[in-house]
Amino acid sequence: MSAGWILRQSFEASIQDRAQEQLKLQIYGMLAAAEFKDGQLQLPQLLSEPRFNRLQSGLFALVFKGEDPVWYSQSYLLNNVPPIEFGQPGRWNMVQYETPDKAQFYQLSFTVLWEHQGKDLPFTFVVWESDQPYVAQIQSFEATLWAWLGGLEIVSIALVFFLLNIGFRPFRKLARELSEVENGARQQLVKIYPVEVMPVVRNLNRLIEHERQVRERYKHSLGDLAHSLKTPLAVLKGVRQSINQDEESDKVFLQQIERMDEIVNYQLRRAISAVPNRSAQGAVLLSVYHKMATVLGKVYAEKAIEFEQDIRPGLRLPWDEADSLEVLGNLMDNACKFGASRVKVRGWIANGALWITVDDDGPGIAKADRNLVLRRGTRKDEQVAGQGIGLAIVTDIVENSEGDLSIEASEAGGARFLIRLDLGW
Repeated sequence: MSAGWILRQSFEASIQDRAQEQLKLQIYGMLAAAEFKDGQLQLPQLLSEPRFNRLQSGLFALVFKGEDPVWYSQSYLLNNVPPIEFGQPGRWNMVQYETPDKAQFYQLSFTVLWEHQGKDLPFTFVVWESDQPYVAQIQSFEATLWAWLGGLEIVSIALVFFLLNIGFRPFRKLARELSEVENGARQQLVKIYPVEVMPVVRNLNRLIEHERQVRERYKHSLGDLAHSLKTPLAVLKGVRQSINQDEESDKVFLQQIERMDEIVNYQLRRAISAVPNRSAQGAVLLSVYHKMATVLGKVYAEKAIEFEQDIRPGLRLPWDEADSLEVLGNLMDNACKFGASRVKVRGWIANGALWITVDDDGPGIAKADRNLVLRRGTRKDEQVAGQGIGLAIVTDIVENSEGDLSIEASEAGGARFLIRLDLGW
């Protein structure tokens, strides 16, 4: 905008210079028409410039001898003679004059010496011209200037946004690909990027590959540990019968072996799920439910469990099938263990989240005990087989996916395990 102000000031100065040149031409015309006769300076009543001869034309003139007016044009309308600065002969004097009714005029005066009988007689020619034509030009230029500058600014802003959009396009692409890597849809970032971005892409790819290798080594190491411990545990189970001990000691011995076995399995599964095992599509919840209902129906055949579901068709979980079976399998297994005869699974989407509930018709879990049940290795009923590891695995997988696992009362009076997962995955 400062550039616009400078241009406007420059144009206004050029207009004033043009006004002065026009007034100079009028004075030159008057000098050419002037004659000196009988000791008097005479000018014709009608000048060649028609505006001098027409009232309200915006152009009028006076001629002074010394400081006394001796001639005025027919267009002269002022009641009082404006103040005149009588300068030195041969010098132009340009000022702006405002009439009592606030009309603005450019005023140019020029003094000459006319020799008569050995004397130099001073005559001052003064011309006034209304500034309205020049103001109109300035206003027209100003309107055009601001229109062009406004348009130029809009174009400049649009160009900046366009260039920023092009400049940030690789980073938006990079963000999408990083999200796809996180969700399991791709293994690496593509290597088609501007030269300036490629060092970042290469470093990120190295970091992703390093993280994958660390995870694999972690998984393999724990797998090796689990397998190396399973053999001694199997041997202990096999030889316990040959050990001469009472029934109670034998029971404790077997319980501890089973506990060690479950802990090893838990640590292995926990290591695998420490980084959420996401897939591009995710397992279908209804399919996982049917598989677990079939398996658990056989395991708990003596209880004749009645399985029910109210799952939205096509609803997918954020995990691969293995983790999905781990989560739903543990919750449904608990419902079968502690329920009487009914297990119901529901799945739906609401309020930007995926919701899953597993209900049973057992004795339920008191509010005071619900947080305790979700702790690793805690069981509500010590008479039921297990080490309380299953819920810990479910909690790890759900929390690694930034979800929540909570316990409520079911409609049948039993326990309800509720999972909430944001749809950000």
